[in-house]
This record gives sequence, C-alpha cells and structure tokens, in this order.
Amino acid sequence: MKYLFKIMTILLIFNSFASQSYSATNFQQTIVTTVPSAVNISAYNQSLSKGTITPQTGISSPPSASFNIKTNGEDCDYTYIVQAKVSTSNSGEVNAYFQNSNKNYIILGNVSLSNLPSINSINNIKSGTPISSSNANAIAYPVTNILTNIESATMTNNTAYGGVCYSVTMGNSQNGNLVQTLGSNPLINTYSISNDRAGTYQAIITFTANRNP
Repeated sequence: MKYLFKIMTILLIFNSFASQSYSATNFQQTIVTTVPSAVNISAYNQSLSKGTITPQTGISSPPSASFNIKTNGEDCDYTYIVQAKVSTSNSGEVNAYFQNSNKNYIILGNVSLSNLPSINSINNIKSGTPISSSNANAIAYPVTNILTNIESATMTNNTAYGGVCYSVTMGNSQNGNLVQTLGSNPLINTYSISNDRAGTYQAIITFTANRNP
C-alpha cells in the first residue's frame, strides 16, 4: 500500500505541471459469479427402470425408480416430494399413486396413443374394488421404498402437490439414495390378459426439492 501511495503522488505532481487538462472519464466492468443449487437430484441406477410382464398372470420383473440426492441444505430449507403421473386418453396426466388396504400402489398405463387408459380406468383402480373389465390398459403394482442415508419417505395426501405423494426427510444426511421398487404381483383385478392390450406400460416418477420461503 505504501508503494501505491508513492506512485499516486508522483502522478499528481506530474499532472500539476501539465499544460493540458483532461475531462473526466470512466470505465465500468461487471463482476459475475454463479451460486450453484444447494440440492442436486440425479438417477442412481437408470438400468433398474425397466421390467417385463408375464402375459398370462401380469406378474412383472420388478422395475425401480432410483434417485440420488445431494444437498448442503437442511430439511427446514426444502420440501422433498416424490410424485407419480400416468397419462390418460381424456384427462391428460393424472396422479398414479394411491393406497388400498393400507398398502401403497402405483398405476402403470399403456403409452400407445390408441390404447391410453381412460380416466375411468384409473378411477376404477383407485376405488378400492377394481373390476378388470372397467380398467382396461391400466395396471396397479405395490411399491416399496428402499432408503440409503435418508431418514424417511412417507406417503401422504398433499393437495399442494397434486394429492397422494411421498414426503421425504433427509435428516442429517447430505447424500442419500431412494429406490422405489414395484412388487411382482399386480393388485387383484387390475390386470387382464383380455382387457389390457400388449405394449409398454409406464408411470413417470419425479423427485423434487422445493425451496421453502
């Protein structure tokens, strides 16, 4: 700092003897930095997401949705939500989660545009007493969450997030995995070899970290 002061003094003395004067000028620079997200969610193992149904019984090799969650925030900073959607022919995407006899289920729907399930098919499955002839192209399977370094994942009914969903608590962990696996056996009267057309059946599962105010 002392060296800088000497230089400025010399310049001032030089300018005091200069025969010309200069008008004021300025130059601006913008300083930019990036603040990364406090939460990152990615696939834990994408290869787990595909399964195969046995046509005679509807029994499936169990596919899984798997997520890795990294955070430097606390649970009070975020609301962690897992939602599931299934496409219908007449109501767009609707909630795919539901409960039946205190068990958690997810509905998979045929993705062919000519074989999309109707909203009536989805509602019939969620009614508690499904009838296979009334829920064509939609099949329900039980779901189980396997948690690694995550405190809990609890199915709840939250209207702010479209109804039935999972509320996740990270606890003290800043790096954890959630693997949601479908059971092999479909909910009774939701699979029918004569009513469920061949093709790909799916639900889209989304894990979201929502910043609290």
